[in-house]
Amino acid sequence: MIMISLSTALKHYKRKDMQDEILLAAQDKEVVARFGDRGFGKRPDALKYPSDIIEQVKNGATSFHISEEQWKDPLQITTPMTKNEADSLRSGWDLVIDIDFEVWEITKLIANEIIKALKEHGVSSVSCKFSGNKGFHVGVPFKAFPEKVHEQETKTLFPEATKRVVIYLADYIDSKERSFALSKK
Repeated sequence: MIMISLSTALKHYKRKDMQDEILLAAQDKEVVARFGDRGFGKRPDALKYPSDIIEQVKNGATSFHISEEQWKDPLQITTPMTKNEADSLRSGWDLVIDIDFEVWEITKLIANEIIKALKEHGVSSVSCKFSGNKGFHVGVPFKAFPEKVHEQETKTLFPEATKRVVIYLADYIDSKERSFALSKK
C-alpha cells in the first residue's frame, strides 16, 4: 500500500471544496475512516463538521468510506443488528453498483452500459465516480426511487433490492446482444 504523508493528506482534506463535498455525501450516513495499512476506524462513526475530517486526518486517516445507507442517526447503529432494527433506523439507501475488473477497458465499457441501461429505463439521476484502482461506482440516489414498491416501504428493501436491480440490469444488457455477458446465463 502506498503511504500518504500527513502533510499531503492535510493539504488535500483542508480544502474547503473537498470538505464541503465530503460533508454533503456524508449527511445522515455512516462514515468509516481508513488509516492506511492500519485498517479502518471504529464503527459507528459520522462526520458533521469540517473539524471532524481534520481530526481524523491528524490521527492518520487517509480516506473516508461513506455508507450507501441513510440513517435517522448513524451513531445509533450497532453491530450486529437484526433486519428489523436496521429497518427502523434506516431512512433510505442509495443504489451503488461497484464495477471493478482486472481489465480497465472492460470496466469502463460495463460502467457505460449500466448507465445507458438505467437511462433507457427513465432514470435520470445517475452518477459515476472513479472508485480507485480499476473501478467505478455507478449510483442512483434514494430520492429517485418511489416511496413504496409492492406495498413495502422502499427504505426497508435494502440490500435485497440492490441485488435484484443489479441482476435485472445484467440480464437487460445481455438481452441487447452485447459482445459480453453480465448475467450468469
